[in-house]
Amino acid sequence: MRVLLSVFFSIVLMFFLNCSKKTTGTSSPDTNNTYVLNTSPAWKTSNRSFLNGAAGLFDALAVKDPSIVYANGKYHLFYTGRDAGTGGLWRTGYTSAATINELKTASPRTLITSLNGGGYFCAPQVFWFEGKAKWYMVYQSGLGATFSTNTDISNVNGWAAGKSMGFGDGIDFTCISDSKYVYCFYSAQDGSFTIKRRKTTVAEFPYGWSDPVVVATNTFEAPHVYKNKADGKYYMIVEDISRYFELWSAINPGSNWTLVKEKWAAKSNLSQMNEIWTDQVSHGEIIRSDKNELMEIADMNKCEILVQGVLNGSYGDYGNIPYTLGIIKNY
Repeated sequence: MRVLLSVFFSIVLMFFLNCSKKTTGTSSPDTNNTYVLNTSPAWKTSNRSFLNGAAGLFDALAVKDPSIVYANGKYHLFYTGRDAGTGGLWRTGYTSAATINELKTASPRTLITSLNGGGYFCAPQVFWFEGKAKWYMVYQSGLGATFSTNTDISNVNGWAAGKSMGFGDGIDFTCISDSKYVYCFYSAQDGSFTIKRRKTTVAEFPYGWSDPVVVATNTFEAPHVYKNKADGKYYMIVEDISRYFELWSAINPGSNWTLVKEKWAAKSNLSQMNEIWTDQVSHGEIIRSDKNELMEIADMNKCEILVQGVLNGSYGDYGNIPYTLGIIKNY
């Protein structure tokens, strides 16, 4: 009997130890539970990263609406150039450099003439679509939501003629994929002060879009959506009409969006270390951790955003504002 009890307890002990080892060996830290988003970060900026071009160029007055991608050892910058004030044109330009600081002196800075979709072509978003093995540029033009493709991001003449994506009820179009669907977020142009979203399958992109749904209200323009690798959630920065960034969040791009912070990045929480160059935190793109359609960033608590900015003044028409570009960061 004593022997049987001893064997029994030995079996129980071995079972317990084996279960304990299995649990320990397969468990891993859950970043969704441990990650804490800083909703009130302190931002800082130094000198501007990119200035308007020389007199007579397509970007002589202003550079704005940046999209920046790191690929093949370079930062590739696509942006809206404005040549003159009232009556001027909004057109997309390109340059590249080994570092963001070197963009200021990069040459050449080229007008991408193949994109023309009417009287203007601007507000680009550029990414490499893994499944289609092409670079895509999504932008606004006289065709509404417009796209162009290229096989070599460095070949400024390689961009195909712009084609309509099939809708045009907004501006500032930006796309993100969750590997099953591609979602397009944009600022509505019906006076509703809302951000709208459409979706299509990866296979059908850049066509086959659903009807729009409103995802954010009482806001303004220039939405950009990212997946935060640190916690697996999705975050959307939106420019308020008072020229600061709101922060919204969602479980996935197709779910409901919730306002996290009204003034996430604003003049009120921005320190300008050297050059005093902006009173606004306007249309910007977070520096991504990769180049593809997933729009991933490493950590929202340690991010850099290339924004357009300007010192406030009496500029009159919006087209007269001399925007330039600079990096703000929250770490």
